[in-house]
Amino acid sequence: MVPFPPPQQIAQTREVDALALINGQVDLRGYPFRHLAVVAGSNLSMPRTTGILIAVEILSQWGWELVSVTKPFESVDKLVAFLRRN
Repeated sequence: MVPFPPPQQIAQTREVDALALINGQVDLRGYPFRHLAVVAGSNLSMPRTTGILIAVEILSQWGWELVSVTKPFESVDKLVAFLRRN
């Protein structure tokens, strides 16, 4: 199992892995910024769209709102959701 990402790492990169969110391995209570990227990559055992939307649903319970979803042109195996905290 992958260790929990430290809050400092999440704050530096401003992104979090969708699978880590789904598995409850992320604590964003100390996250200092209003915007966050959720990245769904090839580590998911489900379609990336499904994984990213599950992660968005989890975060919406804590006041995060989906802004946009995109597929980075430099990566064929990633999907990124951008969220904003209310």
